[in-house]
Amino acid sequence: MREEPSTVESSCFGYCSACARRHVLPVGRAHQHARRLMREFEEIRRLDYLVPSSAADPQLAFDHLFPGERGHMFGVLECQDKGGKSVVLRAFSSLHEGVRQVDGWVPPILSPETYRDILLPGQAEIKKLTGLIQSLDPASSQCIELLGKRRKLSQGLMGEIQSLYWFHNFRGEKRPLREAFLFPESIPGGVGECCAPKLLNHAARTGLTPVGIAEFYWGAASPSGKLKAGEFYPCCEARCRPILGFMLCGVQGEH
Repeated sequence: MREEPSTVESSCFGYCSACARRHVLPVGRAHQHARRLMREFEEIRRLDYLVPSSAADPQLAFDHLFPGERGHMFGVLECQDKGGKSVVLRAFSSLHEGVRQVDGWVPPILSPETYRDILLPGQAEIKKLTGLIQSLDPASSQCIELLGKRRKLSQGLMGEIQSLYWFHNFRGEKRPLREAFLFPESIPGGVGECCAPKLLNHAARTGLTPVGIAEFYWGAASPSGKLKAGEFYPCCEARCRPILGFMLCGVQGEH
């Protein structure tokens, strides 16, 4: 068994412009649930833990999901249902080869069908243009024209993405990304693909009340060395905190 991971207190939080408050969700007992999940990772080394090893999907094995020096963020959210029973949810951030939905893990905010039918074709076209651009003289008129085409396509795809992502909070409200994000003039890519938004969105939609959350990294250490397997980390500053203020609104009972 590996050494116990760090017990640094982490939490998710964000400022809510609607009520002018900073909402915070503490760790609670989430570290305990997260450590159990880490022990499971060590034992079975795959995401499809609900099926026996004989029926496991090779594409969900860590050796496949974490090629080379890859790693990912995982999260657990302890909730209470309407009867006061504890419910523990688990989530993963975006994974290798577009793995988005696995039984036993909360679903992505954007449905797999929408991702497949709208986002993937747009991303494939942008990738194709990038390949053409890289093969051309940067000063050529064709390269300049393709750069403009790629920029326009990227901006259009980003606008479409922002209209497709809807976020829920604990006041029974839901808003599209542009209205829920604290800084709508500068929304980065990937908002809603991290663990905390997925966990909170699912809890709000299914009538669960969050009481504690923890997010940890698993896999090879990140190239910068800032992320290490088994360590806990707070919600990310660029993508999560500006959305979590809205998402956590109502969870502390300030109706």
